[in-house]
Order: sequence, then structure tokens, then C-alpha cells
Amino acid sequence: MSTIIIGNIHENIKCESFKDPETGRIRVRPLKGQGLPTNLLIECSSKERMAHLEGTKFITENVKVCKKTDGRVYLRAKDQKITKIM
Repeated sequence: MSTIIIGNIHENIKCESFKDPETGRIRVRPLKGQGLPTNLLIECSSKERMAHLEGTKFITENVKVCKKTDGRVYLRAKDQKITKIM
């Protein structure tokens, strides 16, 4: 697994939507086997997340490793865009 460094960009990341047990909201996380922890959230279009069922697979052009002011690390999809894949 690659080291997670704030500011790094990872390209063509496959991801999936899931229901966050803490918030009850539909979130997106990376799929296994891409060198990214699957517990990191991907910040992306809520409209796109909500338009599909939980468990839908997506791809992003790239994600940037970011850090919230409270210290949480997350991934931000380029232009907030995710695209459904089959």
C-alpha cells in the first residue's frame, strides 16, 4: 500500500457507494487493491451519490489526498466528479 501524503494525487480510482453507519448518509470509498485505504471517504457530488443505489461502483479521473481542519484525512474527486461503471 502506498503512503498517504497530503496533496498527492491518485489517478483512475475505482470506488463504491455505501451507507455510513455513523451518519446514515450515502458515502463513497475506494475499492480494495488500489493502494489506498478503503476506510477513507471520497468527497464527490452528492447528486451523483444519491442518484444510484448503495453498492454502485464508480470511477474518478483522480483523487487528491486532503486533510480537514479537525485532522481527518479524506480524498477529493477532481471537480467532485464520479462516473458510474458497470
